Formats: sequence, structure tokens, C-alpha cells
Amino acid sequence: MELFLVGAGYVGLTTAVGFAQLGHRVTVHDIDAGRIESLKAGRVPIFEPGLEEALRRELAAHRLAFTTDPTPGAAVEMAVVCVPTPIGRDGLLVTSAVEAVVARLVADLGPDRTIVVRSTLPLGGPDRLEAIGAGRAAARPAIVVNPEFMAEGRALADFAAPPRVAIGYLTPADRAGADRLAALYAPLNAPLILADARSVVLWKLASNVFLSLKIAFANELARLADATGADVTVVADGLGLDPRIGRAFLNSGPGFGGSCLPEQAAAIAVEAARCDVEAPLLSVIATANTTHQEQLVSTVERLLPAGLRKAKIAVLGLAFKANTDDVRHSPALIVARGLRARGARVVGYDPVANGTARGADPELETASTAAEAIDGSDAVVVATEWQEFASLDWPALATTMRGDLVYDTRRTLAPDVVRGAGLRYVGLGRAGVPATPR
Repeated sequence: MELFLVGAGYVGLTTAVGFAQLGHRVTVHDIDAGRIESLKAGRVPIFEPGLEEALRRELAAHRLAFTTDPTPGAAVEMAVVCVPTPIGRDGLLVTSAVEAVVARLVADLGPDRTIVVRSTLPLGGPDRLEAIGAGRAAARPAIVVNPEFMAEGRALADFAAPPRVAIGYLTPADRAGADRLAALYAPLNAPLILADARSVVLWKLASNVFLSLKIAFANELARLADATGADVTVVADGLGLDPRIGRAFLNSGPGFGGSCLPEQAAAIAVEAARCDVEAPLLSVIATANTTHQEQLVSTVERLLPAGLRKAKIAVLGLAFKANTDDVRHSPALIVARGLRARGARVVGYDPVANGTARGADPELETASTAAEAIDGSDAVVVATEWQEFASLDWPALATTMRGDLVYDTRRTLAPDVVRGAGLRYVGLGRAGVPATPR
């Protein structure tokens, strides 16, 4: 099938490569001419394991092309919209870019074509899309929603073997378009739910918010474990043995980040209020994340004999999680800003995200290696679970530190190795650190 995809960002590029690998011809449009030229040359502007290599293979096979021309060719049977929906001042996802693209595609495509909105939508998104197509009535192309469930760091694998596929149609007249999209996913043999778009949009939002809830729950358990001398890993493993709960997303850490979970945890509270629905549980998830990160800063300050003022803190890991250079809402950057606000000098290091971190926080000082960041430091904070940090030479690093504190918020390090180097290892949720008074 001939596909036209709008938006060469993280979701768009992964989706384009995924469909090309299934044998379809995909043309990707983006308004950023520099990005398009780089992609034509096989250079991917984001870090996602395996994506650049796969993109180059599909370019060579002539199943993938890139253009700044916003008009789909006459042979295009399906257009896929993957443009951003950022959070607005009102706390809701902003759909203006999606609406503009859909309006243009409605005018360009015939009634036997399909427009697929893969961008994340607010709960009122389907109504807005339906209003765009109302003027064309039966003459318009079908419009369906198809939210993505790909995780950064393993996006291509998630596209190729998705645990579920969601397709929503705006009206009964759009059902044929939903069926056409379902046929594209059929070779993946994935569980598929085809339903009304309003249910699918709420499903997508609820999925991310529930993951946020599990992480926030695990983080509060970690601080409770510190206060009581328990080991949060034992607690999480025990909870995970209950099939009704499951072990996934019960790893405590510095909080949830990325482009989806923080924004949608905040947005669902606003959505509930807008619908006049009392939702006390949903309303506190985003706040719980912020509170946890503030507590981590307080813990570091309390663990240092002289406090944070004029202390040098090395923050290892700046991306919101390993295997990505994405620093949007990164807990590491939030903690780094909190440490700086209390008078510390912070030097960060990340294997791939130094550049994106400096772009997000121009005041952040970065080092080219972990050893450089740690040199002369009073404390080391492990904020991202890169495996590189697990294999660091702690006996050698200990000789370069001014202090002795290693605070492992991800429990990535081997405590015995760190302690054997003469350093003070403190792991979140397994250290018996008393709770910080509020």
C-alpha cells in the first residue's frame, strides 16, 4: 500500500520504518527542511536503538522516502498523522497541529481513502476531528484514530510485536477505513480492539496514567522502606507475584518522565474537572511525582555532613530513562535543578543525552565521561539506569572524590563493590534512610 505520513518525529519515524518493513511504500513529510535532508541521507536526529540502521535499509529498498511537500500523491491510499500534541496552558493536550493537518488531508484525499491519527488526543479530540470532516459528509475520506503504545528504547520491537493494537472510528461511516487499517496490522498477529474513537482515546490516556500511578506508588513505597529499614525490591517482587498486580512498572526510581506520562498524568486531572467528574485519585498522581523528586533532593542534602551549599554533585544519567536521548520531563534534570537551587554545583553526564540535556537546561554543566563528572565531587547521584554505570571502576573513582556519598536512585550499582571502594552506598528504598520531615 502507498502511505503518506506527516511528522518526522519519534512516533512518525518509528511508524514509518515499521510499515516500510511490512512491505509498504511510505513517504514521510515534515516542515523541517534540515531534518528531511538529514533523513534522506540516512541520519536519524534522535537516539533510538536500531532505528537508523533500519531506516537506511528501507531507504535502500526504496520503501521509504522523505519530502517537504505537504501534498500526498495521487497513489496514496492512507495518510498517517504523527504530529505533536503538547500540553497547553490549560493543562490539556493541544490539537491545533493535528486539526490543521487533518483539514488539509480531508481536502486532498478522496472518499475511498483513510486518514489515520496516530498523535495522542485529548478526550474531546474525536469530536474536533469529526467537526473537520462534517463539511464533506459522505464525500470525505474515512478518519480513524490509532494511538501508539511504543516504549522509547525498544520502539521498533514494540511496533513489530505489539501487545495490542487500538483502532477507533469516528462514526459508523468511518468503519471501512478502520477495517483497512486493521488489514495493515494483520501480519503482526497482535490482539486488536476496533471500537469507537472516544473509547480508544480514553483507553490510550488511561494506559499511560495507570503506568504513572504504578511508578508513583512504587516510589512512595521506596521512601516508606527507607523509613522502616525494609528493602523495596523485596516488597515489589512480592507484589509482582500477585497476578492481579504484576511486577512491571513497580521499580522505584527518581520519578516518571518522558513526553507522555508526566503530561498525561497532569492532563487527566484537568479532563476530569472539565467533565465535572470528581476524581481525587487521578488528581494527585502528577503531584506525587513532584513530591518524590523534592524528597530526593532533601535526602541528598541530609546525607551530606555540610549540606548542599558549595557541594559538588555528580549526576550520572540525564535522559529520562536508559536507551534514549530524550530529556523531556527528565527526573534527572529536575533533581539537578533542585540541587542547584540549594546551592550545589551540579555536573551531569549521560552516554548519549549530554547535548539534549544542555539544550533543555542551558545552565547545566556536563562532563564528557562519568569519571570527569565524579572527579572532586562530594556525592554521586545515579539518576538513569545505564548499564555503563554498573561497570564503573569505583575503587579508582573513590580516589578522585572529595566526599564519599553514592546515592543510587535506580539501584543500578553493586552495593558491595561501592562499599568495598571505601564509599558510602545509599540505595533508594533499601538504605534505611529516615523520611525527610515536610
